[in-house]
Amino acid sequence: MKNKKRIDNNGFSLVELIIVIAIMAVLIGVLAPQYLKYVERSRQSADLDSINTMVHAVEIYNADPNTVTPGTGTITATSGTVTADASIVAALTDAGMPTLPKMKSTEYKAWVITFTNTGWTITTDTDGTNGTKLSTALGR
Repeated sequence: MKNKKRIDNNGFSLVELIIVIAIMAVLIGVLAPQYLKYVERSRQSADLDSINTMVHAVEIYNADPNTVTPGTGTITATSGTVTADASIVAALTDAGMPTLPKMKSTEYKAWVITFTNTGWTITTDTDGTNGTKLSTALGR
């Protein structure tokens, strides 16, 4: 007697595949906004860290008694691109930050920090509140 194999397995039906795709679409629809919020929060955190690092670097540079020319001037972020006056760039370079970061979050794309001999202030902020939002985020 020969061994006949029965082939009962015809694979998945079209209805089963459509149900699986629908379940996946619902999961993606629910999870995608949460993921995008998480990514934006991480960008904001990275931007705040970069801003804080620049401020601390200039503060430490200006506190050094051997500093010939103090770092006075402005650091400006416009559309995410950070620029600084020559004395600030020199202070940041001497403090070990040779390149200026790029702001990646939508929250901190535009601001101006002004350094003077007596300290620093945030003179413009993304929301136009004279720096209260950014200074609050920096904890100062």
